[in-house]
Amino acid sequence: MDAMPLFGKEMKEKEFPLTEGVTFINHGSYGVVPRRIKEAQRKIIDEMDSSPDLWFRRNRRIKQDEARHCIAEFVHADPDDLVFVQNTTSGVNTVLKSMKLKPEDIILYNDNTYRAVINTCEATAQFSCIAGVRTDLLTLQFPINSEDEVVEMYREYFKKQPNVKVAVLDHITSQSAIRMPLEKLIPLCKEYGIMTLIDGAHAPGQIPLNLKELDADFYSGNLHKWLYTPRGCAILYVKKEHQDWVRPIVTSHGYKTTFQNDFFKQGTRDDSPYCVVPEAIQFYKDLGGYEKIRDYTDDLLNTSTELLSSSWKTEKLQIPKSMEAPFMRLVRLPELKQTSMNSIDDGERRIVEIIINYGIVPCITFVDGKVYCRLSANVYNTKDDYKILCDLVLKMIDK
Repeated sequence: MDAMPLFGKEMKEKEFPLTEGVTFINHGSYGVVPRRIKEAQRKIIDEMDSSPDLWFRRNRRIKQDEARHCIAEFVHADPDDLVFVQNTTSGVNTVLKSMKLKPEDIILYNDNTYRAVINTCEATAQFSCIAGVRTDLLTLQFPINSEDEVVEMYREYFKKQPNVKVAVLDHITSQSAIRMPLEKLIPLCKEYGIMTLIDGAHAPGQIPLNLKELDADFYSGNLHKWLYTPRGCAILYVKKEHQDWVRPIVTSHGYKTTFQNDFFKQGTRDDSPYCVVPEAIQFYKDLGGYEKIRDYTDDLLNTSTELLSSSWKTEKLQIPKSMEAPFMRLVRLPELKQTSMNSIDDGERRIVEIIINYGIVPCITFVDGKVYCRLSANVYNTKDDYKILCDLVLKMIDK
């Protein structure tokens, strides 16, 4: 592999196929596939197209098994406990819709849980065909002064409510970029006999993972955000004691064979994103790995959040340093004239308008009834990116 360019502008120009002239500060939503990984994927697709029968009958299994063992080593898990799924939402759906629920069972989440996951929890309860199954939520109170505040909120709930079947916990919340204290919450759930399903959509690549030590019952995380794989690539970890009842959403040729077969044999489809996981992990390591990436992004985010909050006369999300996501931060947006944003849909429309009209890709989100800008930082970003955003918003204030 060629030597890596310097972080920042040179990295963006040489390694990432982002549109020239567009300020991109939203890696967290969909990720960006490096050129090297796109080329590796093209080779897999060419192999598949040149000999389809050989690919689907033999070579695909070889490649995916190699990739599964590679990611298992990266996240410190037994390869037999991991399967590939297309995204974290699919992983969460898989677990919840496999559960054998009883009357009065509760599926618990919180008000910062990803909307698609909330929908999945509610749909699971609604269509379980078991009377009395329901969902419940906990509300995070801001400012959060310590991890223990969050842990005690869960503890008090569990004391009062003995019917929680499973707690859905984020590793990093999507809308608020909060690193939840899983090392404390998972043991707490075990103390009360509650299964834990971890939404790790933003974790692989952004947090060093050791799934054996974390010891959740289930963990699903995207590889296409912070670990640079093509989109449609995630892992689902299932503890061995649950593998006899967790089934993929799609039933196919692997049914009633083995846990691995059940998830591998999913009909004819393009699984090339899974097959280039080893190349993506190598790219991540060649960048310098977690420590080097974090050192770079931490400086960017500390500087930019201070710039934005002071210039906009607002503040960053009030959480302790230990709960900040390594590669994402939130700064509250000021009130903008002629712009009303009261919902996620309003924010989505405004993002598209800003991209089209100003060539900046931000992420607008809502936390505790307030509108925030969620900043992402990666190895191709520079301090100038956030200065451009800062100046744009100041111009919007004056209009």
